Amino acid sequence: MATAQFSIQLAYPAEGPILAKITRDSFLNDRHTQMKGLGKDPYNLEKSMTAYLSQQAVSPRTVLLKAVDNETGDIAGWVLWAFRGFAVKETAEIRDAVPHAATQFTSSPAQTTDKTTPKDQIKQVDIDDNDTIKQLERMTDADMKSWMTKLMPDGTKCMYVSSLCVAPKWQSRGVGSMLLQWGTQTADAAGVFIWVHSSASAWEMYAKYGFKVVGTLDVDLDQYAPAPAPDNDGKWGQYVFRYMKREPCKG
Repeated sequence: MATAQFSIQLAYPAEGPILAKITRDSFLNDRHTQMKGLGKDPYNLEKSMTAYLSQQAVSPRTVLLKAVDNETGDIAGWVLWAFRGFAVKETAEIRDAVPHAATQFTSSPAQTTDKTTPKDQIKQVDIDDNDTIKQLERMTDADMKSWMTKLMPDGTKCMYVSSLCVAPKWQSRGVGSMLLQWGTQTADAAGVFIWVHSSASAWEMYAKYGFKVVGTLDVDLDQYAPAPAPDNDGKWGQYVFRYMKREPCKG
């Protein structure tokens, strides 16, 4: 069972390269990610995530967790939990309750690839009317900012999933569920809701653990495609982002 095979531990800053590679690998089959890699200035996912996750590992506002295979010591997946409206002391107490590994994993800088900006690191995109990928990025970023304002206005106390990724070889083994359940249990103890901006393939897992769809962004990828898809008769198809929310369980 997954609960016996894997353990949840705090991730270290030096493990950024490994976690970034897992991110890249977990999105290899994501249509939105594949298409964005064809832009004029492709987003360098692995390089950006390496630096970003190394920083978040020591941030007072987040908790970066890894799922470790107890037999091999391999990192099977990771999740970055963000805390809105929590006092720094509260977040520190939550982090301190998570086991620390005796050793940390290190890696040389990983190969680069492309993906969207991390969800809580939204940046302003320079306007280029001839770059359809930039147009897509502006549209999705604006939608994200709008929903962030709706879901957690000033004064809100909540948690949200910044990102959750599982390495392909470990998928369908309960890793993602373990990483998610740590957060649902923490949120229930704190009496706060959780929200997530889910990719097209992950929303059913979130629904399994009590997340409800509160909004969607349905994108016709072919309107923004700089080149035909390599399959499906050259069509990229529709891609649905789902904003999902889970209320805390009482008792």
